[in-house]
Amino acid sequence: MNKVLSMLLATAFAITAVSSQAQKMKIGDPTRNSGKVEWIPMQIETGEVPFGIPVERRYEVKNVYTEDLVILDVKSGCHCTVVDWTKSPISPGQSGEIKIVFDALREGEFYKIIAITTNFDPEMSIALSMTGKVLPKPLDDH
Repeated sequence: MNKVLSMLLATAFAITAVSSQAQKMKIGDPTRNSGKVEWIPMQIETGEVPFGIPVERRYEVKNVYTEDLVILDVKSGCHCTVVDWTKSPISPGQSGEIKIVFDALREGEFYKIIAITTNFDPEMSIALSMTGKVLPKPLDDH
């Protein structure tokens, strides 16, 4: 019985330790965009950011294929993250961009994912992410 209890406690500790680490997305492209589009970077780590000051970052989207790339849609997972992207076709060898803005109105670690759909794979989205930590809200001096 003590052996089983020890195993359960060790497992619980391991799960807690893993979940407390900053989340990281598995890097790779499982879609038909693979070999046609370079996502630079696939994950952005912002580090610590001040409370209430929006965090804006950009991803480069490079067309490394022989046909025009069109970003059909970009969706964020919540209302706290707004996206914008190159709407015109991206010619072979050229780059466009995806802009992501996170409002930073919630203290603590964050992990934001955006899903991108292109003409190379309109059936499956590729995920890009942004991680970091919003510092505590400053106390009023009044």
